[in-house]
Amino acid sequence: GKSEFIDQIMVNLAQKEKWKFAVCSFENPPQLHISKLCEKITGKPFFEGMTPRMTEQEMSDAVGFINDHFVFLESKDGGLSTIDSIIDRIKQAVFRLGCRGAVIDPYNFIEHQGQEEHQSISMMLTKITSFCKAAGIHIWFVAHPAKMYPREDGTYAVPKGMSISGSAAWFAKADLGITVHRGDNDVEVHCWKSRFKWVGQQGVAKLKYDVVNGTYSGESASQNILADLPSSDVSKLRGVDWYDVD
Repeated sequence: GKSEFIDQIMVNLAQKEKWKFAVCSFENPPQLHISKLCEKITGKPFFEGMTPRMTEQEMSDAVGFINDHFVFLESKDGGLSTIDSIIDRIKQAVFRLGCRGAVIDPYNFIEHQGQEEHQSISMMLTKITSFCKAAGIHIWFVAHPAKMYPREDGTYAVPKGMSISGSAAWFAKADLGITVHRGDNDVEVHCWKSRFKWVGQQGVAKLKYDVVNGTYSGESASQNILADLPSSDVSKLRGVDWYDVD
């Protein structure tokens, strides 16, 4: 799923680049979230099951790593979270702990302060973008698509930027947009927008998901929608409706 994929990205960046993260997760309480991160760090399940679980020492080492690289932003007063309150908490994590990244998962738990949803989302993304530039950090939003309707053959199209519930601003204002989609045998990660060419490009990568420890690994296949086209045909793609491209 989307949350598991973002967790994998955070663990990879923490291990390889020493990044620290502020995590605002409305659906995963910190105790459960920590157990999931432990699984990705150790490569072993946290709970008893069909395969050997992590040892107490492995768990202790993983928890120590999490304490050094993750901070969980909770609303302990029971009040609803606004984008301003979330930014304030992330700001403290950045300046006090040196966090380089933050995750807000999912966005629809954020209170809309008397505005229409599409206006509220547009303003929210503007505030987040300005804050990221000022603080020098990266923020990931996890968002759900609007209700998807089956095609004539019973299958569903891969949801993309304009499919996200609430506002077209998700497509317009995102610097990088990806969809985590369950394929027939693999997990498909679709990149439907990359504002800067040195960050990425439109295309799809297929990854394996290990249900035992929640890790993504082994790029089994990758495809770019321009890769198989002769250079003379690339110009024909101008004006193509990308949402009709499978």
